[in-house]
Formats: sequence, structure tokens, C-alpha cells
Amino acid sequence: MINKACRCIITLLVLSIYPVLAQANDAFRIEISGIQGEMYNNVQAQLSIEEKKSDSDISVLKMDKFLKKAPAIIRKSLEPYGYFKATVSPANIRHVDSTLVAAFRVNPGQPLKLSSVTVQILGNGESNPALHRLAEDFPIKTGMVFNSDAYEKARDLLFQTANDEGYIKSYFIKNEVKVDLKRYRADVTLILQTEDRYYFGKVSYSQSPYAQSFLDRFQSFKSVTHFSSKKLYQFQQEMSNSGYFQQVEATPDLEHIENHQVPINVDVMAPKSQRYDFGLGYGTFTGPRLSAGVNFRRLTDTGQHFNAEMKLSSVLSGLAAKYFIPGRNPLTDQYVIGANYQKFTPKNGRSYANNLSLGYIKKSGHWHNSITLNYLTERYSIENQPSTNSELLYPSLNLSYVKADDILNPHNGHSLSLTLQGATRDLLSSTSFLQGELKGKYIFSPFDSSRVILRGDLGYTVVNNIDNLPLTLRYFAGGLNSIRGYPDSSIGPGKYLVTGSAEYQHRIWGNWYGALFYDAGTASDHYGDPPLSIGDGAGIVYQSVVGPIKIYLGRAENKRGKPFSVEFNVGPEF
Repeated sequence: MINKACRCIITLLVLSIYPVLAQANDAFRIEISGIQGEMYNNVQAQLSIEEKKSDSDISVLKMDKFLKKAPAIIRKSLEPYGYFKATVSPANIRHVDSTLVAAFRVNPGQPLKLSSVTVQILGNGESNPALHRLAEDFPIKTGMVFNSDAYEKARDLLFQTANDEGYIKSYFIKNEVKVDLKRYRADVTLILQTEDRYYFGKVSYSQSPYAQSFLDRFQSFKSVTHFSSKKLYQFQQEMSNSGYFQQVEATPDLEHIENHQVPINVDVMAPKSQRYDFGLGYGTFTGPRLSAGVNFRRLTDTGQHFNAEMKLSSVLSGLAAKYFIPGRNPLTDQYVIGANYQKFTPKNGRSYANNLSLGYIKKSGHWHNSITLNYLTERYSIENQPSTNSELLYPSLNLSYVKADDILNPHNGHSLSLTLQGATRDLLSSTSFLQGELKGKYIFSPFDSSRVILRGDLGYTVVNNIDNLPLTLRYFAGGLNSIRGYPDSSIGPGKYLVTGSAEYQHRIWGNWYGALFYDAGTASDHYGDPPLSIGDGAGIVYQSVVGPIKIYLGRAENKRGKPFSVEFNVGPEF
């Protein structure tokens, strides 16, 4: 009798707003209380699926039926998270403006816990260290609340680990979860059967402009390496990111396995043999900044390549060329022969420099390390002093680390770079010096629509007479990547350097961001004197496919009248 009365009340309430339901698709809303997180999201998703079945024909009877089924749907939606004794109150229906709101109060009850977790490895992989460690320290354990998603992930991890260890024909003898609602407990049993172990076999490449001997040097595994789809995918990604190929697809040939060795077929597509690059920037004080470059990617069939770049601006202009010779492993190391001529005309000096270099570059994961021997000849002058000729032979060591979710337009990432270099008068050098510089950048997104960029730069030079150190080896500050609001390299020169920057960007619309920044720093011969130069301002940033396009309006707080300047630049953050 009571149930019939409730049904009549619900029907009357639905009838009272039926004209509204017939006019708008969003005139009905469900509210759930008592649960949150993944459970809440799953309940809403399951109710939404059931509700959409009535979208094409919203009727009183269908709405009444849906409200009656909702408590059962809610209880069922909680079971994958270990809650099998949930209670759901009847719908509390109210009319808010033109919307019908059905509110359900949920009490999830006591969670069901795992009473036992049994993991066994049988067959040839029984004594495998990786599988043994995983079985001993399995992600789900006795006493945990049962969670179907956690169980499936742990099961898949076990199976994938077996495959990555070379047991590619493994299978589960038993894969079950027993749920006993009377005793309110769950028992997990996983028994994995491992068969023979397989290894990487012959690697065959499709036709390409590169020599076979050069392609063989990319191979990061040998025939004694157990087969792993994870290692194969990593090999494919490394080749794709090496710059030698436009497209790479590595696939195992499972139909022609011999002696437990899996052949690998690699289809490669080389990029165009030439590439041309152009860059553009602008500053109120510097005017336009232009750059143009050319890259000859395949001078030989062994991967040797050459690039040249020209830069033009009122402060720094020059021409640089580099010849690259791949090392033993083209993915990780190469030798570089370089030549560079530049004209440097900062606010307080002028120099003409020529540099020859021979270097070795090594990559390892997120690390990028290089050691270079430089021979520098330079004619320079500071302010109104007479010109000085300098000659230096000096090694340079650079250690850098970059990790980001997107190199061009990152929302989270960080980089760190350390450079050490020095010369002695006893070896083809006009002066002795020792110099170190540490740079860092940290980007994070406190909200989905914003990001924060922090930068810092510290430099220190040990030299007896700073006047004998060439201008290009002294520190300067000012400009887009230093202290905005001040002309490029207008602060300095000096043997000390310290700069810091904080910038907040917030999405305005689409890929457009508004930005606020605050920069501070100095470059001088005496630490702490003069005081730090401060630059602040605002800007507009557009996230393009070639990296952020930035336009900033900066103010020089330490200059008379606090003048404004405009800076424009295009390029990646890292």
C-alpha cells in the first residue's frame, strides 16, 4: 500500500513538470550524496547511461521506471570498489526553477576486504628474478579493500612482465576472484604458466638511403637479449627521435621464429635531405632579430650531416657552421666539428670573434652531455678603452638535463644545465681563467588553465685581470631570456651573474594565454654592486605548433622614467 502511494506521488510530481521536460533536454538532474571520487563518477556514469535510454521519448512512465531502477543501479555501481552492502534512500524529488531534481543519499556500508591473495609462477619462468620479485611484492595484498580495477591492473602487470621477460606464450591457468557475501570476504588466485623463453633475432631493415652497416649500429639489443615488446617499442621511439628518420615502424615476425629467436622487421622512411629554418624576433631596443639556417641531413650514407646558421640583430650577428659525425651508437653519441664568426655589440662594448671547436656529445635518457675543445681569437673593446686582441685555447664541459611532458609547449617540466670552462696561459692562451654557470627552469601547472614558469641563472668567473678576458666570455644580462624591460646585454659586462624570473600564464581563450612576469638580476665585476635590476610587465602568449609565440610589454624599474619595451619571440620553451 505504501509503495503504491509513493509511486503515485512520484507520478504526480513528474506530471507537474512534464511540459518542461518536453521542452528541454536538461530539465532533469540527479544529485548523489554520501560518496565521492571514482565511486561517485562511476555511479553518475551508469545512471547517465540508463537515463539516455529515455532521451528520445521522455514520458511519465519511463521517468517513473528510471527512478525506481536508480537505487539498484547505484548499488551495483559500488560493487567494483568493494562495497556490496550499500544502502540507497528513495529519491527525494524537488522542483528547482524549471528543473526536476532527484536526490539520492548513499551509505556505502562496510567494504569487502581480501582474505587471501595467491600468486604462482609455473614453468620455465618460475625462477625468473623479475617475476619472482613481482609475485613476492604483488600490488594487491591480503587485507586490502577489494577493487576490481586494481585487481585487473595487477593481473595485467604480471602477464606483461612475463612477456617483457621473453615468455611470450604465457597464459593463466587460474585467474579468479571468489567473492563470498555470506562470510563477506574475497579470495584472489592467479596461476601463470610460462613456456619457453624467446630472444631477439635478426633485424632486417627496409630499403633506405643509409648503408646497412650504419643501420646495424642503431640496434640496442643482441641475439642474447630476451625478447621484450617494451624494449622493441623503446627502440622504435629512439630511432624516430634520432633525427635520421621521418618514420620508423618495428614489428616482430612471430611467424618465422627459429631456435626461439624472434626476427624483427623495421620499416624506415628517411626525411628530405635538406631542411631550411627561419626565425624572427623583435625588441624595442634591438629592433628585428632574424635567423636563417640550412641542414644537409645526409652528406654520406653513414649519417654524417652539416648545418649552418646565420643570425642578424643590432646586438649579435654571426655565422656558425657544424659538421656532425655519428658515433658508435648514432642514437646516443656523435662528434662535432664547428666554426663560428660573430660580431657582438652590447651597450658597453664591441667585439669580433672567431672560434673553432671540436666536440663530443653523449645522450643518456634525459641527460645531454658534451665536452668541447675551443680555439678563440677575439678583438674587443670595453666602452672607450683601446681594443685588445685575445687568443684562448680552452676546454668546455656541459651537463644538461631536460624532462617535460611536451618539449614545444610544456605544462610540466624542468631543466638544469651546468657549464664549466677554463684556460691557462701556459697553453696557447693570452690569459688564465676558470668559469662556471648554472641555469635552471621549472614549469608547472597549478590549474588546468594556467602555468607558472620559474627561471634562474648563476655565473662566476675566476680571473686575475678581468680586462684580459674576451668580451664574449664575460657575463651580460637584459633581454627576453634574461631581464625583460632592458635592452639585450645592456647590463654588464661582469665576471658575476645572477638572474631570476617568475611568470604566471593563464588561458584566456583556446590557445591564447595572458602573462604577468617579474625579472631581477645583474652582471657585474663586484658581487652585490650595483643593486639588482628589476623588470616587470605583462604579455600575450599563443601556443602554436612550432612552440609559444610571445609578445611582452616590459618595464625597466631601475631606469629613469621606468621606460617600457616590447619583446617578441617564437620558439620552444626547452
